[in-house]
This record gives sequence, C-alpha cells and structure tokens, in this order.
Amino acid sequence: MPIRVDHAERRSALADAVWRIVRRDGVPAASVRGVAREAGLSMGSVRHFFATQDDLLDFAMREVIDRAGKRIEAGAAARSAIAAAGRGVDAAMALLEQSLPLDEERLTEARVWAAFTAQMLSHPGMAAIRREADEGLRTICHDSLAGLAELGDVHASRDLALETERLWALLDGLTFHLLLDPVRTSADVVRTALRIHLGDLQGPAPG
Repeated sequence: MPIRVDHAERRSALADAVWRIVRRDGVPAASVRGVAREAGLSMGSVRHFFATQDDLLDFAMREVIDRAGKRIEAGAAARSAIAAAGRGVDAAMALLEQSLPLDEERLTEARVWAAFTAQMLSHPGMAAIRREADEGLRTICHDSLAGLAELGDVHASRDLALETERLWALLDGLTFHLLLDPVRTSADVVRTALRIHLGDLQGPAPG
C-alpha cells in the first residue's frame, strides 16, 4: 500500500527544521538542502512542498504567526469569562502575555522571529510578513484597550489610538529585553511592568 503523508504535519515539521537551523546557524543556512538534511528527508520531498528557499522561509515565518494565533484563539473563552467578571486588567493580561516570550515555546518563536527580522531588508517577502504581523499585534493591543475602556478601566482623557501605539512599543521592548537579558528581565518583572502600565491607564493622560 502507498504511504499516506499528512501534508499539514509534514509542512509543520519542515517549519520546525527551519527554526532549528535558524537558531543554530542563522537564516542563510536554512537552504532547501540544509532543511532536508535537518528533517531527515530527501530534497525532492522538501521541494514537493517548497520549490525555493524563499518559499520555505516565508512559510516558516508565517508559522510563528499561525501558532501564536492558535494559542490566542484557544484562550478566548477563558478571557471572556474573566472580563465578564469585571476583571478587565486580568483579561487584557491574559491576551497580551501571549505575544511575549514567557515560556520555552514562545521564547523559541521570538528568537526565530528576531533572526528572520534581521533579514527583512534583503528579503521583500519577509518584510511583508513582518508588516502583517505588526498589524496583528497592533490589533491585539487596540482590542485589549477597548475591552478595558468598556469596563471603565481607561480614563476618558486617554486617546486609545495613542495608547495602542504606546502599548505596542512596550510589548516590543519587553520582548527584546527578555531575549537579550533574561536574567535581569525575568518573566515576573515583565508581567509586573505590563500590569502597572495597564493600571496606570485608569488615571488621566499626562499633561
């Protein structure tokens, strides 16, 4: 009987192989040949799914976004219940934490994402994916703040558009601190900083 191949599973396994190479050897090393070797497959098997290195890298980068999206979707019901109980900051924290590298899985994704980001200037496909991801994170920030505002946890003087940009910048900064100096910037420090920021929104805007 012919062997049945789960295409989604195979593509995910190839993305994992790309991630391992990128973390260990850098993005340029993630060629079709290198990924085939890493995954224990023939080059023909890899090319069945991805004809070029660019195709392979674009998919592996999108896989970071997709896996984060699935985690966020999986926690939607729990966050809704928290918000319904009037715990707006807790609900916002539960959502925003999914974009931060606070466990090994998310740390791996963040390291891979940072490596991909460094290649954007010479790889238009990656730049487009990064812009898409940025819009997704901005939406998460906006939705979190809108949820807080509905519960009265954002002062009326606050500009939600501006606060969205501030929150987005904070998440980016905390992510890179976690990547570059995880001893000094621990997960607890990051959670505390984020919670303080959200709590401060209950007060009037400066100036």
